[in-house]
Amino acid sequence: MTTEIWLSILGLGVASYAIRLGGYLLALRLPQEGGWARGMEALPGCLIVALVVLMMIKGGTIEWIAGGVVLLVAAKTRNLPTSMLVGMGLVAGMRILVL
Repeated sequence: MTTEIWLSILGLGVASYAIRLGGYLLALRLPQEGGWARGMEALPGCLIVALVVLMMIKGGTIEWIAGGVVLLVAAKTRNLPTSMLVGMGLVAGMRILVL
């Protein structure tokens, strides 16, 4: 291998760790309580809801049925990973059965 390839690999490794360190240092400066902290805690769930709703709007009957079932599972269990697994399994299963 040439020196240029090794320098590229080294540079990409340094950049990768610099990005991770920057995220960690930025996270240390975020508020730990109050409105901003509550908003940051709710952000992952809000992003997933936005993605699911977009797929439901663009999708058909299968996506709407799965979205309704996931809503019920999420309300009952209040567990995001379980809700996601149920939704993915339901969509995959219904698509297999319909095709």
